[in-house]
Amino acid sequence: MAEILVRKDFTAKEIELARLKASEFRRNRYTSGSAHLDDMIELRKALILCDWHRRKFKPRLAHYELHPAHNLRRVQGNCDWCKMFGMATLYLHETFALEERRKYEKHRRAMEYAHVVAR
Repeated sequence: MAEILVRKDFTAKEIELARLKASEFRRNRYTSGSAHLDDMIELRKALILCDWHRRKFKPRLAHYELHPAHNLRRVQGNCDWCKMFGMATLYLHETFALEERRKYEKHRRAMEYAHVVAR
């Protein structure tokens, strides 16, 4: 196991964060697409999947769901499985999707009860 060198003024939380970042999976050319996808799911990262791999992916089993914002569900990017660039579907882990929904509801509520002040 690799040792991580840290400065003396690092807190325990910063040291733990450095260890987590060091253990994060780095993709190389020998990693298969499915192994990379499994690692992304384990790290709770956002997933971008092309139409072909979207059909094979079961988001409910992996605790993922479509991005709550309708304009961000279809994006342009490289598929996390096959690396092909094009139109793809964006999935978020359910904890992050819940935060996004709360953010949207908070904005909608603020717009509903906002007072317009004209000078």
